[in-house]
Amino acid sequence: MKKLLVIAAFAAIAPLAAHAESNFVTGAGALSASARLNFSITIPKVLFLQVGTGTIYATNATVDAIDFSVAAGNVGGGAVAGTGGDLTAGAVTVRVLGNTGTVTLNSGVTGPLSTGVAGNPTVPWSDITVASGALGSTTAGFINTGIAHPAFNTAAAGGSSTTGTTLAATGGLVRQEGKWTFAYANTATLPAGTYGSTAGNNGVVTYTATAP
Repeated sequence: MKKLLVIAAFAAIAPLAAHAESNFVTGAGALSASARLNFSITIPKVLFLQVGTGTIYATNATVDAIDFSVAAGNVGGGAVAGTGGDLTAGAVTVRVLGNTGTVTLNSGVTGPLSTGVAGNPTVPWSDITVASGALGSTTAGFINTGIAHPAFNTAAAGGSSTTGTTLAATGGLVRQEGKWTFAYANTATLPAGTYGSTAGNNGVVTYTATAP
């Protein structure tokens, strides 16, 4: 799993295995001897998830940050674009590879975004909007049509359980990519402070990909 990133590991393909036999014949006249080889190729199960900075088919521990800075004259005055992310401007790369069939993608949070100050209001995750789209260029072997963002799942904090994004396999493979661009709805007038940012203030989103 990855925090605003997730990357699962990629295993190496097992070496080619071959078994042989021998056959000894003798006698007068034409002779024929045969020997067989049995060939087997083993492909391991693999699952790769990238949200934000990542290295294809490898683990990258970088956790990107998405920030929203509300102008003094615009508190509660409407949508605010994000900054940060590997694509900048509040946008991140999302890429999934799996070879065992359908992949389900979920996002998990621990509660509403908080300042950590008792009695202060919080920001619900429903105020963080996400636009899905294609990347500016396509990675070889991937389908670059965008991936729907799974609803933020706050069930662990007493919220409603959500259904993840299902990525259907083609020929047993899932190879999809796209980008997510985040914004803050900014519809409420709130006390000054930084909401989220740390795990303690519920500012971390954990994305999880699962496959059979």
